Amino acid sequence: MRNYLLLILLVTNISAWSQKPQKTTVYKTIRTLYTDLNNDGKMDMIILSDNGLDGSFNRITIKLAGFQKQSFKAKQYWANFDSLFLKRNKNLVHSNLLFIKKTNKHTAILLWGGLDGAGYGIEFSIINIENNKVKMVFDPGNSKNDAIDVECPTSLVDLKGDGRLCFIFKGIGEFDKILKHGKTGSYTPYWVYPVYDSCKLNKPLTKAYNEKHYVFAGYDYSENISIYYPDNGGKPRIWKITHNKE
Repeated sequence: MRNYLLLILLVTNISAWSQKPQKTTVYKTIRTLYTDLNNDGKMDMIILSDNGLDGSFNRITIKLAGFQKQSFKAKQYWANFDSLFLKRNKNLVHSNLLFIKKTNKHTAILLWGGLDGAGYGIEFSIINIENNKVKMVFDPGNSKNDAIDVECPTSLVDLKGDGRLCFIFKGIGEFDKILKHGKTGSYTPYWVYPVYDSCKLNKPLTKAYNEKHYVFAGYDYSENISIYYPDNGGKPRIWKITHNKE
């Protein structure tokens, strides 16, 4: 019996020695930011870190003062935010790695992975901070199964004046003809996503926004709908609709 127990211990030790030690993922801090994210008058902390993969960083850690820290990892990575977006929208923090805006109701953090060589969005993520809760509410990634592809982030605004921020973006359109005072190109609508814990397309707001700032001809990008874009920056209008022949 004693020899049997010794044999078991020997086999167990050999098995333990033969197992390869698990590698610990080491993250390097890229940037630490401080700002009040939940309107309590206290400084909260945001840590952007990376484990050596592509992009600028692939993990964000948020620590609200008095609460446990929470970390979120990118499916791929996040990079410098779109420079045109940062010029048009005022960032809560001095950084081009992310965009933050808040109201008296909540705070939204936007993270962008940039575009790939074909012009498709690599990764776009939105974190919502509301009632002292931090949650990733939008993170479709970049795969063939994802219907959401953020190519041109446009703005993060309170459209209804109720303290609820709406993320607005569109796809990359193409011009096909140059006219005397403008160009024609594909129909590339704006999409409006109010930032809630469930961040989804709001069709009434999307329709109203396009009618005011662009032209509304449906919720989908279309090369069959030709839009006239005036050179003077005036409001676009429908130029021609081509019906596919069956």
